[in-house]
Amino acid sequence: MSENKIASDQHSVIGYSPSGKKLERNTHPDAQWFFNPTKLGLFIHFGISTVDGDCDISWSMWENPERRKKGNGIVTPAEYWDFAKKFNPESFNPKDWLSAAKEAGFEYAVFTTRHHDGFAMWPSDAGNFSTKNYLHGRDLVKEYVDACREVGLKVGLYYSPPDWRVNQDYMNFMSGAHSQSHPDRPYYDKYHKEIESVPEMPKEHIAAYEAYVNAQVKELLTRYGKIDVMWFDGTVPDLSQVISIDEIRKLQPGIVCNDRLWGFGDYCTKYECTLPTEKPPFDYWETCQIWHVGGGWSYVKNADKYVTLEQTIHRYEVSKQYGGNVLLNIAPDKHGVVPDAYYVAVKEFGDWLKKNK
Repeated sequence: MSENKIASDQHSVIGYSPSGKKLERNTHPDAQWFFNPTKLGLFIHFGISTVDGDCDISWSMWENPERRKKGNGIVTPAEYWDFAKKFNPESFNPKDWLSAAKEAGFEYAVFTTRHHDGFAMWPSDAGNFSTKNYLHGRDLVKEYVDACREVGLKVGLYYSPPDWRVNQDYMNFMSGAHSQSHPDRPYYDKYHKEIESVPEMPKEHIAAYEAYVNAQVKELLTRYGKIDVMWFDGTVPDLSQVISIDEIRKLQPGIVCNDRLWGFGDYCTKYECTLPTEKPPFDYWETCQIWHVGGGWSYVKNADKYVTLEQTIHRYEVSKQYGGNVLLNIAPDKHGVVPDAYYVAVKEFGDWLKKNK
């Protein structure tokens, strides 16, 4: 299965598709750095999945025959959430890898503050599944934000509105079950046991869940000073109850937001693990690409190997040709350490950029 097909399937699960509504570029002066010419961003996928060493962030809790054939780690959701008890990135020092990106010519970074698995990487007062409960209150988001500011990168925060732990009783954890592609696959619960159907989410649960999402987003936008990019990844059942882009801009006037929560935003992020073959119908867009080799966004087998310089240059040149930004993903291991191959790859790319600009 191609990376593009995997991304498409995942977008279907989290409810993301561009709505066709006109993008609403933020006209605030502090937001203009993001738009043209092509900018480079560093994506950082990091979380409790790294405890296993071969489980991709969040997606490894889905039973998926295709991923099994590729040799990727798969566990039940119940097993996955137990990773939080062992998560202790004692060598997490984002300044190391952020400063290398800054030296190479990157201008912004985006860090996974909470993925679909529901684990918040800061001591959140909303919910009970964060570093407040499992890391004695250590604030990994603050450490990342402080490092961005110290090295001179714009601060981006990734946040997943879908939360599979909060919504575990109303979910199917079998990939493609009862779809046109796989009509015979059964639905699976959080123990990967077959169930007849997926219960409908009650209105009361939706209201409580979205109030919790709103509370966490507001924490991210009010605890850490100026935030430059908000990178949402998926939507919620009732958009009328979730925080709006106008409310976000009241809290952070100069922020830039992607389009994955509401179906519109300042820019489009549909080009995941793929590149356009012609000029996109959007003024502003970004492609996110996995820089390391392996079976997922977070640290898994082969995450200590990176694609060739030629592949990286190709991604950059196509994006530049069509006026888009490039967000290249790296994956720290369970200790919070990024492999040496990253430092080699980012220096080679930075040297090429300096020579060819």
